[in-house]
Amino acid sequence: MEKAKLDEIAGWFAGRLPDGWFTGAPSVTTDDKQVLVTGTLEAPSLSEGSTAETRSGAESGRIARFREGTRGPRILIAREIERKYEIPVTWGAICGGTTLTFTPGGSGRRRQEGSEGSEPQPTVI
Repeated sequence: MEKAKLDEIAGWFAGRLPDGWFTGAPSVTTDDKQVLVTGTLEAPSLSEGSTAETRSGAESGRIARFREGTRGPRILIAREIERKYEIPVTWGAICGGTTLTFTPGGSGRRRQEGSEGSEPQPTVI
């Protein structure tokens, strides 16, 4: 996809997404087969000395809460861009060291910071 079109799509998402979904503007990328919209969520508050497992679980839970809480609006927003540009949208979220993509077209892979090659996770709609 040409840079001008990607910039237009990125701008469209910046203007279209509800305020407060992410801590800043989402990353919008494409591989000519899909648009990937990935936003950063606020990390959960944990007590000092929390284990890596506790942190990972809390981050995954925060992403799951976002995914469930925004499902309807995300589908509608994705349909708008899919009709306009005829390219599917995949959503993703980053929380602390955890990144997860979801919806059809997404890799469904979950990565922890510093762990390349994590096992694929099922795509969650």
